[in-house]
Amino acid sequence: MSDSVSSEADLGQATRASGAGSGSVFAARALFLVAFLALWEGAVAWGFADPAFVSSPTSIVKALWKLIADGNLLPNLLTTLIEIMISFVLSVVFGIASALILDRSEWLNRILSPFLTAINSMPRIALGPLFILWFGIGIASKVVLAVSLGYFIMLLSTLGGLKNVDRDLLLMSRLFGASELRLFGDVRLPWALPSIFAGLRLTLIYCSAGAVIGEMIAAQSGLGLLVQSFSGRFDVASVMALILVVAFLVMALTALMDLVERRLLEWSKGSTDVPG
Repeated sequence: MSDSVSSEADLGQATRASGAGSGSVFAARALFLVAFLALWEGAVAWGFADPAFVSSPTSIVKALWKLIADGNLLPNLLTTLIEIMISFVLSVVFGIASALILDRSEWLNRILSPFLTAINSMPRIALGPLFILWFGIGIASKVVLAVSLGYFIMLLSTLGGLKNVDRDLLLMSRLFGASELRLFGDVRLPWALPSIFAGLRLTLIYCSAGAVIGEMIAAQSGLGLLVQSFSGRFDVASVMALILVVAFLVMALTALMDLVERRLLEWSKGSTDVPG
């Protein structure tokens, strides 16, 4: 009984400590952001920075509000979000599937490795105009460009995670008679999850960049098209406002991914015991 009470007390203390730590981190972040914005606004107001080149926080907020009020933001944001999500899902599905195949077949991995390296080294952003030519100015060309960036990140991170599983753990699991399917589900996959989620974050960032850059090259709608349009007018405040929208969009999606990661990692901690 006393051990149970002690454990609950320790858990409560740890939870409070974690909450206090999170609160201090949030406060520090907020303080840093306020200080940065104040210095930026002051530098422009006092003539240390030219607003024609760097704008100012107040001008950016006004430009963002104008975009919302005019009805230009939401339709273009929806287009970009659709492109990001489609390209992200395709990159993840094909990247993980390819990694699983190459992990299971060392012979195929040796054959395809130099070709994958060569393709990955190509400047896909420079190939953007070709993607527009091949797939048109609609969503398809932006998805292809974004997938060409995100696929290899997902492939390499997943393959690296699967290859770096503790060999002693695999050996002990096999000695206890674990099947290959059980090894994958209970050992290899949980062990590779941190690498996979690191790849997911980078894939999301690169898919977002690929979609927006593709829209800047040629598009019918999207945030990148707006950025290109306002850049041509030298409207720095609107450009910065749109960049801020993209940044917050990626931050929100990343926060959602972090929540899923914490849940899966909690599951994986209970799954990495030596299976019998």
